[in-house]
Amino acid sequence: MLKAVFGRKPQPTNHEQQQAQKIAQLTASRRAIADAYEVERARIERDLHDGAQQYLVSASMKLGEALLDAPADLAELLTAAKQDVDRGLKSLRATVHGIHPQVLQDHGLVAALADAASSHGPHVSVFAPHPLPELSASVLACGYFFGAEALTNAAKHAPGAPVSVLVTADASLKIAVVDEGPGGAQVIPGHGLAGMAERLAAFGGEMTLSSPPGGPTRLACSIPLLLDRGQPGV
Repeated sequence: MLKAVFGRKPQPTNHEQQQAQKIAQLTASRRAIADAYEVERARIERDLHDGAQQYLVSASMKLGEALLDAPADLAELLTAAKQDVDRGLKSLRATVHGIHPQVLQDHGLVAALADAASSHGPHVSVFAPHPLPELSASVLACGYFFGAEALTNAAKHAPGAPVSVLVTADASLKIAVVDEGPGGAQVIPGHGLAGMAERLAAFGGEMTLSSPPGGPTRLACSIPLLLDRGQPGV
């Protein structure tokens, strides 16, 4: 009898249950805000891509055509104007990509991270041993921008060092970025990684950093998917 009593797991009190429910509701509310924010980001990306970007492309083409028959004195001015338009177009494309990468929407998280990794060189590898479950747009974006920020951090503190990105999912979406650099990385308040930790918190997620002297540096995040799948809990 005593064994049965002492072996029984303690039941949560009403206060603990209420606190857990409040946390779940708060996390759901924050995630709903993040979802709405991501929808707006996607709309802005489409507007810039289909609007301003197309006008700049058209202007660049017309300037190029005008250059074909322009006299020498006018050609110099047209060339400078075309260069300015092309620089503006390049800047706009970079802005659009930063707002909401098209590859993320079209091909998913792993492809988007692989695309981001390719811009850092062949020493960066992305692994996803198993297919990911269906994820909301806001969780996809959160995971992508974490990975992109982690890759930028690795390129800054360990240029040229091998970097691996591992993406997995069970009850949580997990992304780990490991570089073989010298270590010693820190999260500085007000900088990119600190802001990313705050963004993860909106999903009930967390970020961890391990960077001993001599390396390697491991930057990882975990985003719970229970709420993302419409189930209770965090």
